[in-house]
Amino acid sequence: MMAAICMGAFISHFTAGIVNVSLPFIVNYFQTELGKGLWITTGYLLVITALLPVMGKLGDRYGFRRIHNLGFIIFTVGSVLVAFSPNLPILLTLRVVQGVGAAMFQATNIALITIHMPKEQRGRALGILSTAVALGGMTGPIAGGLIAEWLSWKWLFLIHVPVAIVATIMAYRYIPNRVQERKPGAVSFVGASLFMAFITLVLLVITNGSKWGWVSVRTMTSLVGVSLLLITFLFWERKQKNPFLPLQALKIPTVAGGLIVSCASFILSNTLLVLIPFYLMGASAPFSSSTIGYIMAAYPIALAFAGPLAGYCSDRYGSHRLMLMGLSCMGSGFILLLVYLDHIPIYGIAAILSLIGLGMGLIASPNNSFIMQQTPREHVGSIGGLIALTRNAGMVFGSALGLGVMSGETGQGSQLQAFKLVFEINIFICLSVIVLMVVINRRTFKSA
Repeated sequence: MMAAICMGAFISHFTAGIVNVSLPFIVNYFQTELGKGLWITTGYLLVITALLPVMGKLGDRYGFRRIHNLGFIIFTVGSVLVAFSPNLPILLTLRVVQGVGAAMFQATNIALITIHMPKEQRGRALGILSTAVALGGMTGPIAGGLIAEWLSWKWLFLIHVPVAIVATIMAYRYIPNRVQERKPGAVSFVGASLFMAFITLVLLVITNGSKWGWVSVRTMTSLVGVSLLLITFLFWERKQKNPFLPLQALKIPTVAGGLIVSCASFILSNTLLVLIPFYLMGASAPFSSSTIGYIMAAYPIALAFAGPLAGYCSDRYGSHRLMLMGLSCMGSGFILLLVYLDHIPIYGIAAILSLIGLGMGLIASPNNSFIMQQTPREHVGSIGGLIALTRNAGMVFGSALGLGVMSGETGQGSQLQAFKLVFEINIFICLSVIVLMVVINRRTFKSA
């Protein structure tokens, strides 16, 4: 069961990353503009992020196994079809189909682990899942570069299909087919539609703000639309007997705080993963693509080591201290980059990447376990979907933060200042989250 769930987590993030480095190759093949080609990755991510709470809610309603395994089928079929797209519009449409399938099993995998794994093994299992997510996101760009250099673009979408087929078979064979109690009331599709529109518009502003201009009329108009959608959504939800989002669960400080930690940690990690390759490519003695790949591998290796170990320790000793240790490691790494970036040798950069990867490993699985332990059983699916939502949103926000601050900077000196500005922002985020965790922990302790 764990193998099937983790293979799904791996390939969904592998597919998200494999196209990034190959976009110029695909754009050239279809003779289109880069701006349109960017929707191959942006559209996929937007669909997943917008649909995650919807699929979590459907899992609550109709069964997590059913939604999860059906997502495998849709994703696999979409992967095969997208590889034979005759033009870009059809490719983008089928990429959306892929995203729908990926959202279905991303939104329900944490809930399945929470339900079926024994409590004393749950943290370790979530640690393995977090490692699969990280490894998928990091190996995708490496594989994409090799395919773009040696094979047809079609293999970008076919290379993972055998793994997806095996994962589908294993999921139907080994995920227990238990009868799940149906939740009363219908799914609030109005609430779901409002939330999807809100998330989509937010991500569009974040990803395009630097291109439009952060104070341009287009950006300001979009932000007004974001505010109106949010107000309308909250007003609608308050009137519903069965709201789309589990508002009662979100009122629990530990649950809401854990979701903030999840989003913030992925913002921190993704700004790093976006900026360091740019720094290495723009150095006075630029490194080759393969060398940069080897250096960047320090992050997922450290995370792969720390994730399962942190999950195991969280089962025995609790999550809070591990999460604080992880945030401290990440914050220390960004302080080192801020102070020594322009003097640090290559092995020093690899060491700092390892330190931040270690911190991310100490946060991810204990935090997921921490959230799910505090979540009422009737909201397990919805909160599981929100964990995946915060993860994907953090990835988008982190990338947008890194690239947005860098945009328009020319020359080695100005780019170095841009890097340091991002590191300063990350240190502030890290310290803010640590303070938030301390406050929540003290309030929880006093109330207990």
